[in-house]
Amino acid sequence: MLSLFATLWQADSAFPNGGFAFSNGVEGLAELGERLDGEGLAGVLAMTLTHRWMGMDRIAVALAFAAGADMDRLTEIDRRLDAATLPAPQRTGSRRNGLAFLTAHARIGTPSAAELKRQVERRHMPGHLPVMQGAVWRACGLDAQSALAASAYGVAAGMVSAAVRLGLVGAVEAQRCLGLTLPLLARLVDEAGRAGALTCDDFESLTPMLDIATMRHASSDVRLFSN
Repeated sequence: MLSLFATLWQADSAFPNGGFAFSNGVEGLAELGERLDGEGLAGVLAMTLTHRWMGMDRIAVALAFAAGADMDRLTEIDRRLDAATLPAPQRTGSRRNGLAFLTAHARIGTPSAAELKRQVERRHMPGHLPVMQGAVWRACGLDAQSALAASAYGVAAGMVSAAVRLGLVGAVEAQRCLGLTLPLLARLVDEAGRAGALTCDDFESLTPMLDIATMRHASSDVRLFSN
């Protein structure tokens, strides 16, 4: 039960990880005229989780979780993820969220968070959110599969929340959409847990529509979110 409660704690959108400032491409898609009602948003969630989270965040969380407190290994994973993330707004957002995540955990005394924060602030490592999550969540008592579940749910919940704040869907429709996405989340996390050994060479993402929307959004004159 302790691992379950720790997972709920870390997956809670109220945890201060800086994610409120980022839409993960939702605002950019809306600017391009993409249909983002309940059905359209569900499609974007499925695309993001299947073709970006599975090939990027999922691998980073898993590798960092396995690395534990090995700073050299965490630095290698972090730098490789940085190199594999092509859109600059995604890199910037992930780094800022990672630092905010570490700051919160350092203040509440989570083991290893303060040292990771120092490494990021000294620019020894980029500090991408999935890498920091994998390392810190192990210290919080989550097991490997729970860490993947918290990561995947956090991505989906963050995008749904952004859609509500942008006025694209209502709060009830957003929760319906998130509920319909739960079976996909469960399947992807289960597949991730059964996957064989992974390395940084396995990082990959195939979400051109999201990438284009995110990069175009960076030059918008008026915007609510940073990406």
